[in-house]
Amino acid sequence: MDILFTPLSKASDLTLCDQLCEKISLQISVGLLKPGQRLPSCRKIASQLNISRNTVVSAYHNLIYDGLVEARERSGYFVHELAKAHCDTSKMLIRKGTKSSSLFDVLKPNKYIESFDVITRPENWANNPYPFVCNQMDAKRFPLQNWRKCCADILSLNRASQVISDHTYNDCEELITEIQTRLLPNRGIVAARDEILLTAGAQQALYLTSMIFGNSSRTFAIEDPCYPEARNIFSLFFSKINHIKLDSEGITCDQNLKNSDMVYVTPNHQYPTSLKMSSGRRKTLLEMVKQEKIIIIEDDYDSKTDFDPQITTSLKASDNENNIIYIGSLSKNLNPGLRLGYLVASPDFVKEAKKLRGLMVRHLPPFLQLTTAKFISMGHHDAHINMLQNIYKKRWHAANDALNKYFPDCKIMSGKGGTNFIIESKHKIDFTGLVSLALNQGVVMDHLKICYSNPKDSYGLFRLGVSAISLDKINMGVKLLRKSYDEFVANTE
Repeated sequence: MDILFTPLSKASDLTLCDQLCEKISLQISVGLLKPGQRLPSCRKIASQLNISRNTVVSAYHNLIYDGLVEARERSGYFVHELAKAHCDTSKMLIRKGTKSSSLFDVLKPNKYIESFDVITRPENWANNPYPFVCNQMDAKRFPLQNWRKCCADILSLNRASQVISDHTYNDCEELITEIQTRLLPNRGIVAARDEILLTAGAQQALYLTSMIFGNSSRTFAIEDPCYPEARNIFSLFFSKINHIKLDSEGITCDQNLKNSDMVYVTPNHQYPTSLKMSSGRRKTLLEMVKQEKIIIIEDDYDSKTDFDPQITTSLKASDNENNIIYIGSLSKNLNPGLRLGYLVASPDFVKEAKKLRGLMVRHLPPFLQLTTAKFISMGHHDAHINMLQNIYKKRWHAANDALNKYFPDCKIMSGKGGTNFIIESKHKIDFTGLVSLALNQGVVMDHLKICYSNPKDSYGLFRLGVSAISLDKINMGVKLLRKSYDEFVANTE
């Protein structure tokens, strides 16, 4: 592969030969040019930089003398096999006397996104022995063999044209059909094709909805505690966010909710408490939004893996006014790396959202859509869901037993059929520091404080998930967590 160099300066104190030596040696030093990599011919570099060929030959000879380059007879010049990178490419050297500048020095952003709190985990969290992270998959449970077969089928010659075609702003009909006829009916939803839109995960669905309805004069209601990434998105587009407290039945239908234009809820398993919204609260909520003309965004993020035999249908299933935007995802039940979600809403909204999505990503990769459709149509998805439900049920019971055994002095809370637990301690302290302390024992936990509008409301609470940890690791993991817990409490109080 040819290498492009920035132009040399005839006004520099360095000769052209030395400047070229400097450029090549820097790229070797930072690892952009690898040992054994072939360098461009003298003729090519001379033509590119508008310098003489003799200048390039001299530069190469100087680098050979320094042990950075070697010449091979009848082959050309190569980076020396023993040449080593001395620094990381992410820490490129800045020439002395220059100053790093920012685009924000020229034009300020509307909002500094970096100020938003987001869920963070160690990059290698899955490699730890006790990953109690929430709402993540155990990679070993991914049905790789069946997925590979579906990929091979879609990549066959008779499907190649679909894979490489530009679908403009449209979705693949095959996946829309599977969502319409197999996924949505399981949640009690009957939807026409023009009421379904694919998204790059549930978060894009939230973002599209916020862009369409966001207005400086509108008020958005959200559960408190809540999914922090959703709160960040809504904060970008709405002037006021009403944080609605929860009780034992779910989101409270109070005056703050009544005065809102939209509300975001996670009724099947509230995020992050895992609480199920009661049937009575669902009825009250639906009556209020109908009377007050409030739009609901229903995030049904983990319903497919719910092992509760008495699972309830979605709110959207009872939507006779078409004022609910339903958001589904394949991240929690198939693979989070697919970033594949969908929304269901009225045809006029879907039409507008499709246009807006098209301005962002045009359409999702056809190969991903077609493979997923094939995977669902062959029954692999149903089989995978059944397997996960059985596994999660066993893990939930194992975790519940271990938590009650090792934390008898704490209150253990978890919604039926879910995979997450909230542990309430008698010590009303900030347990955020427990996350890093437990990590020393190989126990990975999620922060909880960022889910609350008032961080102090999280004091005395911490959270565990069992969707990503092996059954045989749960008891020991909870035991080690208790050790870290006792140490943290002793050092904090």
